[in-house]
Amino acid sequence: MGGFETETHSKDFALNYEPHKEINEADVHNSLVYDLKALMRLLRKNLLHIIKPKKKNEFKCVLYVTLNEPPIDYILAFRNQYPDKVIKVITAVDDIKGLENTGISFEYYLQNRMNTAKLYKFPKNRNNIEIYGLYSSAFSGCDRIRLQYLAPFVKALRICAKELKPDIIHSDNVPFFLGAEFESKISYPAGVFQLIRDFGEIEANKTEAFWTAINLADKRGMKKICRDKIIKKCIASLFNLHNTKRFYQMRECLEFIYANYFKFRKYIDKCEDIDENILFNRMNARAVQLFPQLSYEGEMFCNSMYNSLKKVDFWAVISKTYYNEILNSPELSGKIHNRIIKTKNKSSYVSYGCNIEPETLYQPFSTENFRELRKKNKKYLLKELSRERIKTRFLDINLFEDKNYAIYGYLDSFYEAPLIFIRGNDNILADGIDIAFNTIFKLFELHKNIQVIINFPDGLKNDYIKTRVNFLEKNYSLNGRWVFIDGRINLARFYAAADMAFYPVRSNTTSTEHYTCMKYGCIPIASRVGIYNDTIADIFDDITYGCGFKTKTKLTIEEDANMIYFETVSKALNLYVNNPASWNLLIKNSMNYDSGWRFDIIERYNTIYEQILR
Repeated sequence: MGGFETETHSKDFALNYEPHKEINEADVHNSLVYDLKALMRLLRKNLLHIIKPKKKNEFKCVLYVTLNEPPIDYILAFRNQYPDKVIKVITAVDDIKGLENTGISFEYYLQNRMNTAKLYKFPKNRNNIEIYGLYSSAFSGCDRIRLQYLAPFVKALRICAKELKPDIIHSDNVPFFLGAEFESKISYPAGVFQLIRDFGEIEANKTEAFWTAINLADKRGMKKICRDKIIKKCIASLFNLHNTKRFYQMRECLEFIYANYFKFRKYIDKCEDIDENILFNRMNARAVQLFPQLSYEGEMFCNSMYNSLKKVDFWAVISKTYYNEILNSPELSGKIHNRIIKTKNKSSYVSYGCNIEPETLYQPFSTENFRELRKKNKKYLLKELSRERIKTRFLDINLFEDKNYAIYGYLDSFYEAPLIFIRGNDNILADGIDIAFNTIFKLFELHKNIQVIINFPDGLKNDYIKTRVNFLEKNYSLNGRWVFIDGRINLARFYAAADMAFYPVRSNTTSTEHYTCMKYGCIPIASRVGIYNDTIADIFDDITYGCGFKTKTKLTIEEDANMIYFETVSKALNLYVNNPASWNLLIKNSMNYDSGWRFDIIERYNTIYEQILR
């Protein structure tokens, strides 16, 4: 049918009415040919249906790819719901001691050299889940989040996955098609489901073109680089600048530059015309010409999920809030936003579960007896973190995961005050650790009656944290009201005693630690972002099932973020002091919150798996 440009013709088309036109013999002939071809296609389709019936949308085996801990909870819940399905797990391993050699080994070419990889199997576990470990000297023993180690792992993974013959590959935050743009075969024998925690987490943003090329190019791509006269000339010059050996073999020079790439780059920010920089700029410019798909909107850019989005059968993030945000906020995904929009029809969000088995505490409690026994846990913790215990190091060893810890400050047990718990890590800005400290300092400044426990593994190596701890130490009026723990702790014991926990994160979060916090009746005070917004019901939004507090808006890097969070904390403290009945309801609702792998969550994954095979 041709296009109908006028309103009149549009109405004619809608009413299935064609205006009178002259009959043309050529049109009649074309129409007959068209009808004949349509009839032949119909006959062929029916014949094939009889000879080779279409398979049902069923799968038997799912291969779960992860660089994190195997999701035992999810696998058990899925297997209980669908006992006829098999889920295998594969991950990278650094140590092959105690692992069973499967006999599967192969070579793969990447990073300008031939690498070998072997597949091992973990010993049989009590849950009877098959867990495999992929080992290769190219990526084992390294930080695999970095592009130069992630690329060979994914390359080996794609080859190895074919040996395990799954119907579905569930790739958890591993960009399964990283570097596949240089491969001749685009299709893959299994359907691929890409689970993405955060588009910014595994990302080599604005990676230089030449560095990207030698990491991602396959054998065909490397030949393209090595045969190019301009790149070959630049590599020879760079090699001769730093090596007394005469240039004679391209591969040797590339390996030398690959090993020392970032050492050669000098004063880039100052834009000085140093010989190395000039050569690198020429190589980068030439690499962009040779591989135009690596260039995006004029800037050199490589997001490791970029090509995966184009090739995967379906992708999802584990937060409804984050999913809606990335569709409408380009700043959250940068230049990958266009690819997100283009692949929207094969994307969604999924929920994430966390089955928590309560640990044995000083006083185990339930929703029936928490009013009395939680107070005993708090009293016990205050006693353990007293000045005398800390000074003599006579502390309960069950509070810590190892002996390597340091404690500064102490808590006085005679204070009748709400106990606040704060846990931090190196990502200070994204996790809003600065907001947490600013809130605490303001509460102290206003002489609010609070006590604080701050846990930050290796925190004193960070100048920002060290400065804040020094400030607390010098302010003698705060003695007995704070303690800073530098080391790994048993979180359950602290959550079981603390009244509230701070989560003032700025960026999307996929952490499930707040589930543990709520399971032990510790009330979360979080920003309205990511999985916190999905799972925490603010008591002022839902007075019946509220289980925590959330800020009015998402926190940003603006100055008013401190005030927004402080106001939320103030409301929580006011409720704690003036309305014990409502606070007890908060505790009960938190402990009753179902954070596990419920049927509706499992069914959503199953629906996606089935959809992939259509």
